Amino acid sequence: MYKFAFTYLVKDDNKTWLDFENSLKLLNKNILCKLKNNYKIVIFCEGNPLKSTKDLVDNLIKEEKINITLKEIILSKYVKRKNKDKYIKEFPHAADCTSITSLGYRDMCKFFAFDVFFDKTFDEVEYFVRLDTDSFFIYSNKNFIKNLESLKSDYAYISNTIQEEDKAVSLGFGKCIYNFCRKNPNTFLKGRNYLNFCQEATLKPKIFYTNFEVVKINWSRSNLHKKIMQHIIRSKGIYNFRWGDALIRYYVVNLLLTSKKSLTGCLYKHSGMYDSRNLFRVLMTKCYSKLRGRLYQNSYEKRLSKLDKLFIGI
Repeated sequence: MYKFAFTYLVKDDNKTWLDFENSLKLLNKNILCKLKNNYKIVIFCEGNPLKSTKDLVDNLIKEEKINITLKEIILSKYVKRKNKDKYIKEFPHAADCTSITSLGYRDMCKFFAFDVFFDKTFDEVEYFVRLDTDSFFIYSNKNFIKNLESLKSDYAYISNTIQEEDKAVSLGFGKCIYNFCRKNPNTFLKGRNYLNFCQEATLKPKIFYTNFEVVKINWSRSNLHKKIMQHIIRSKGIYNFRWGDALIRYYVVNLLLTSKKSLTGCLYKHSGMYDSRNLFRVLMTKCYSKLRGRLYQNSYEKRLSKLDKLFIGI
């Protein structure tokens, strides 16, 4: 039985594979090498890895004795998207008028929101751990590792990463979960007042951000979770309105009163920097990065100078 399955989904292009290599190296250095639990790595991919990626994986298997599974899939088939379904192929991007959100991206949202949990790869796994190819653990302290090792909650996320979602990609979601709650007031909600919660999902929707999460497999496969997720999937909001898996997870976890743990003690990068260490360290990292013009445009995952290490506390 494995405590954790660290899981990636890799799109088949060179840049994504190279990002994945960097993410995997940092994961091994800053998380895996410190863990005492049994774990494995699962890599879903849409094509063959680069030679450098294959060499890295082979080395981790041989030298580090890490159990790594490479599983090639066709994502649209894996999530059972049917060709007859007429969705907008190029959904407008929420923050960039020159960009679009592809059907493939929405397949990815459905994959992580629900489908992946039922893969047989996780039958002997307690916790699914989601990472993206551009998820980078720059640093983790003993507290972060200890909390991860002793985790008993159904869900865990990096501290200080709850934020508002763009309403452009949450249209209709509040109404969707309101309809579910209204039909299941006693079975799921035990008489709780759900209206304010559904209104929040409409007016100021929230998400667990960073694309890192720890999900107990038994919880994800439970009848309660399956029922609400099947309702959300049947609404087709993932494809018609680009509801992301982070939006869905936040409200499902909270609606079902899921036990959750906020993980502190790491410096993590996904687009921006996320520091869950103590307040002094958070302020130091933010001030230094702003002064150096590196709050968003930095390459800490590739190279850290002596000055970087001094001020960001590594």
